Amino acid sequence: MAHTNRLNFTDYAFWCFALSVALLPIGLGGNRPIPMGLAQAGLAASCLLLLSSPGVWSQVHFFPRIRWALGLFGVVLLWAFFQTMPFVPGSWVHPLWHEAATVLGTSIHGAIAVTPEDSLQGITGLMTYIAAGLLGYILGQDAGRAQSLIKTLWLSGTVICAYGLLVYITGMDKILWFDKWAYQGDLTATFVNRNHFALYAGMVLVCGASLFFRSWQQKVQRQKPHKRIALLREWLVKEGFFQVFLLFMVFLCIIFSHSRAGLLLAVFGVGAYFFFYQIYLKAWKRMVIMGLVALGLLIVASVIAMQLSERFSVLFNDSSSLDRLKVYKMVWRALLDNPWLGYGLNGFEAEYRLYQHNMLMGFKRAHSDVLESLLDLGVPFGLLLWVAIGLLLSVLGHGVMRRRQNGIFSVLALTTSCMVLLHACVDFSLQIPGVAMVWAALLGTGLAQSWTQSDRQTIANTKG
Repeated sequence: MAHTNRLNFTDYAFWCFALSVALLPIGLGGNRPIPMGLAQAGLAASCLLLLSSPGVWSQVHFFPRIRWALGLFGVVLLWAFFQTMPFVPGSWVHPLWHEAATVLGTSIHGAIAVTPEDSLQGITGLMTYIAAGLLGYILGQDAGRAQSLIKTLWLSGTVICAYGLLVYITGMDKILWFDKWAYQGDLTATFVNRNHFALYAGMVLVCGASLFFRSWQQKVQRQKPHKRIALLREWLVKEGFFQVFLLFMVFLCIIFSHSRAGLLLAVFGVGAYFFFYQIYLKAWKRMVIMGLVALGLLIVASVIAMQLSERFSVLFNDSSSLDRLKVYKMVWRALLDNPWLGYGLNGFEAEYRLYQHNMLMGFKRAHSDVLESLLDLGVPFGLLLWVAIGLLLSVLGHGVMRRRQNGIFSVLALTTSCMVLLHACVDFSLQIPGVAMVWAALLGTGLAQSWTQSDRQTIANTKG
């Protein structure tokens, strides 16, 4: 496709999208109404600009697995909205509504959701993340824009990490202009929670590693052998050393966050990226070697961390871990009490109060997005949500196995997806916009670049 230096509506749409995603984490991880609202406005502007760009739609193909995943997301959203409605059968209404009617002495139109207002906020958030993924998919059809998105996320991420490191070194204990009210002494940059910052920084680290490796390939490895030494020196002086410095800085920020999961996932993420990359190259022997090296590095990092870090030395035995296990048991009891209908998105905090027994610590989240989604939506629709995500991951696997060009986008998206979803099993990172939106954008971009030319031709012939 021919490119000109003149920006068009699609370019404006892309930059509205990319900047909305990249700048969102600055506002307390995006977990506040104003930064989230600004990001949503940016996504809306991007959508409007795309409507003025009819040419872009001719490049977009929604393959069967993508359509199935979108359909399942739609079903889940419809169910989540239905949970907030007051016209459901009386036997489906949560018992709290009946108790409230008895106490107040009046009839109340109850709902499946414990707190419908909170559920509507959850629905809005889920729709926003799906929109970010869709925009990533539409705009990421162009490999140049896909590359620009990764560079934008890497640049913004390094700035956020540099700010966090400066605040940490100076001991200011601030987030922007606010005094820190949690995790004093931990590097959280513009995030409140150290674990969410560490996961975000881990994704930034993998983005940086992919750009570093791609730059080295293009400017050194793929050149003629007799020119490589001179080109290597030039590349190191102009780019290489500085990129290594930035990568080390981001990794240092993850260490100073004192997040156990964040550190392990960062090491896992870099290893997983190069492991999946060998699969993309069909270099099976190197794949095995890289897998063993990554596993070894993960074990070494764990052992060293247990020796040097007090938090790692009490892994699974500290109060935080023990309280989480109590919460998981509580969620399981609540699931058994109401496995089919659920309690409504964002209904955990209210439900927690009903099942809170002998627990002094209050929890607003279940510290497992997987369990909380099943609790909120009910097991059938909660499983549908994860089946939809599984379908998208299978598309990324297709891209890693089949693409011969630009497969790094599938590799990057699959790697960051593994990191985020593993963390979501033991924390609520997918409920933090600064994490979820970045992942959704990378996922959508990776999906867009996961199809071969023959795949696209097949879909085009089907349409014809």
